[in-house]
Amino acid sequence: MNKFKMLGLVLMLCVVATLVVACGGEGDETNAPAVKLTASTVVSQPDLTAHTHAVSIPFTDISAAPADAVYQYRSDTAASDGHSHVIALTQQQMIDIDNGMRVVMTSSAPDLGPDHSHDWSLQGGDLLYEKYCYNCHSNDKRGHNPMNVSFNAAQTGAVKNPASAPLSTAPAAIPDPNYLPSGTVSLDGVALYAANCQGCHNPLATTTKANRTFSQIKNAITANAGGMSSLAALTDAQLQAIADALVP
Repeated sequence: MNKFKMLGLVLMLCVVATLVVACGGEGDETNAPAVKLTASTVVSQPDLTAHTHAVSIPFTDISAAPADAVYQYRSDTAASDGHSHVIALTQQQMIDIDNGMRVVMTSSAPDLGPDHSHDWSLQGGDLLYEKYCYNCHSNDKRGHNPMNVSFNAAQTGAVKNPASAPLSTAPAAIPDPNYLPSGTVSLDGVALYAANCQGCHNPLATTTKANRTFSQIKNAITANAGGMSSLAALTDAQLQAIADALVP
């Protein structure tokens, strides 16, 4: 009987040891960060100029049943000239990320400056860890067995080893280089001109409207000159930005 009790004690200690090293362990294993995360920050691979961009993906978008057909995110801006890029994920790619898979994509062209793009490699296991584990354990439990979360086998394996998860084969989304997050008002005159004016007045480098002032642009929109009333939604600040861009 004593041998059986001893064996039971050993088994119990093994179970406890497993719990201690797991992602969701209790008590002393919790190490909540000072700042809670509500989104994952993912960084592009450097291009030939060696600069990178970061994008924030909200936890609410990472879902097994995403509501939107396409998710788009605009990156931060480059310190050199203020340009940024857009990346896009399809509904299936978001499902694959939620399942721990890796997703590779290419960004849009920049909103201004020389034409180039960046490749991005998202690791679903990292995003799952940040959504479900980081706010209790900071980075202390990366690579450990997740607990207290209803993960399937693929998600569990991806959280433990994100880089070894399967690569998604879902068709890529096409990012819109003019995409702006909801509520964002662009004051980039070069980008605003490209999006709203160059179709009728040539690209900025050969524009037929060089040196047009804010008042001239505003009056043309008010008078619907050449159908310009379609630009009535542009704010005065945006029109001024376009006027500034029209000065050689």
